[in-house]
This record gives sequence, structure tokens and C-alpha cells, in this order.
Amino acid sequence: RSSKLVQLLRKEPRVGFEVAPDAPPYHGVRGQGTAEMQPLGNDTALQQLLERYVGDTETRLSRWLLSRSAEEVIITVMPHRLFSWDYRERMSDIP
Repeated sequence: RSSKLVQLLRKEPRVGFEVAPDAPPYHGVRGQGTAEMQPLGNDTALQQLLERYVGDTETRLSRWLLSRSAEEVIITVMPHRLFSWDYRERMSDIP
């Protein structure tokens, strides 16, 4: 709740984002939106994110993050503009 990111988003909630792989074939989405924050509370979002991206909730990092979940916030981006690109078909001969 007191991180630099949270402080910045409280002052200016407008955000830009991009979701895309770093390697060909290139495709993805980018956009602009507004960040909304709410306390994590009893939400299971942190556990779900840890299971998906860390692998489980029993790693040292996972346990540390879960131990301070009372201080965590959920940041939701409400998109206003979206742009996408998909070059997979024209780049199909690239491994």
C-alpha cells in the first residue's frame, strides 16, 4: 500500500501497457487505461498469481509475499484504448 508504484498510481492513475512475447512471430496487444486499486483483503488473486507464475505458494518468495498480504493491493487496469497486432501468419516460416 505504500510502494512507490502505488503512490504514483494514486497521483496519476492513467497507464499504458503491452502484452507480447519477445520473440517472433510477433503478436500482442497494447493499450491505455486507468488503474484502479483495492486492498487485497481475503481475495485469492495473490495465491493464483503465485501458482501461475512462480509454480506454487511454498517457495521462499511466495511465503514472504503471502506473509505480508495485508499490505498488498490489487491493481486492475480498466482499458480505454486497445491496439493489437498479429504477424504470425506472415512470419510462419520463422521458427
